[in-house]
Amino acid sequence: MSGEREIKVRRLMQSFEHQISEMNSQAIKEIAGDIKKSDFLELAQSISILRAKYLKDVLMIAHADEEHLTNKLCYETKEAREAYLEAIESFDQLKHALQRGYFNLVDD
Repeated sequence: MSGEREIKVRRLMQSFEHQISEMNSQAIKEIAGDIKKSDFLELAQSISILRAKYLKDVLMIAHADEEHLTNKLCYETKEAREAYLEAIESFDQLKHALQRGYFNLVDD
């Protein structure tokens, strides 16, 4: 009896996964629109810039004298790090959505 239940639950979960995939595809199409191959490279370029800005802030801490080592300087560096990490996560999510088949890349 439990084997039959497991099969039913597995089929239900597969059905849910398919429906959720369709929902994701539809929402991405309606809200984000077409996603182009160049969007990936442009996002990667943005990540490079955010990384460089973050490292610049890190070096400002490294080179600051005692007077300029402030909470504000560290807070600004933290914000730069968070922006950089968010951009990386964004790239990963875009890649994940592509790998899951939620959208097809449009040629530029």
